Amino acid sequence: MRSIRILFAVFLCVALSAHRVAADVPNPGFNSLLIGHSFFKPFADGMPDYVAAAGIAGHTQSVVFAGGENGAPQALWENATKGPQIRAILDGGDVELFGMTTFTDPTLEGYVNWIDYALDKNPNTRFFVALPWSPYPGSTDAATYATTWLATHSGSWHAFIDSIRSLYPGVDIYAIPYGQSAVELRNLLAADNLPGVPNLIGDAGDSIFRDNLGHPGDILEDLGRLVWLNAIYDVDLSTYTYGPSWGTTDMNAIAGSIMDAHDPAFDAAYHNDIDGDRVGDSVDNCVATANPDQEDIDENGVGDVCEALGC
Repeated sequence: MRSIRILFAVFLCVALSAHRVAADVPNPGFNSLLIGHSFFKPFADGMPDYVAAAGIAGHTQSVVFAGGENGAPQALWENATKGPQIRAILDGGDVELFGMTTFTDPTLEGYVNWIDYALDKNPNTRFFVALPWSPYPGSTDAATYATTWLATHSGSWHAFIDSIRSLYPGVDIYAIPYGQSAVELRNLLAADNLPGVPNLIGDAGDSIFRDNLGHPGDILEDLGRLVWLNAIYDVDLSTYTYGPSWGTTDMNAIAGSIMDAHDPAFDAAYHNDIDGDRVGDSVDNCVATANPDQEDIDENGVGDVCEALGC
């Protein structure tokens, strides 16, 4: 008789979990706030079209931009115009995904200020920080450029993300390695294997970069958007067909290889989500039962839904 009661309880948990998944899970697209500089803005601006082409409903976004170092988180926090603009968006309490970037020598202060403010308005906000490519690409050869960026990203940058995460246990904070797009394109150009794009720096349509500082040319924008799409929405790029064609250069394969090589510990937690509530298993306070609001009235780390069901 005891075994029957246990089986019934398990069945009830599963059944109620399935019901809540159907009833409560929000649109797969996120209401997003994206803030950054001119190495960040083109990719944010391109997301609506790329997301729509993937068949993902519900993606909306606000983009706030300032050039150069003024687009770093702390600079935007202190900006007399842009700071209040960003805070007004967060005040709505419905920002589900907040993306930021960096410039040089990042400090925790700006990220902490924005994350604290966002979580106060919506405790279930997710965050990503995207590391761009190195500026002044013409100052080094392709091999040095690649080695420097890759070492920085896998070393000090991931350590920096960990330092942010340590302050916010249970919050989904991840990295987008879209700066590697510039690295891969430079490697192809150096190997004389980038047909249609003969220049490192020049016109946007036939160059990786359109100026000496390193603002992106068209091909870099297209590749970086594919990386963003996979990093944010886990879109299968092997079957994705939207975006300009660059001859024999397989942009989807390059973007896919960038994300495949990225340390999965720094990917979005919600890509692994048993109950389908868009809260990743590693940060979900009720892993097997959908509870996108993550309510936990007694703050014991176990979601109210799980406690109510006894599962």
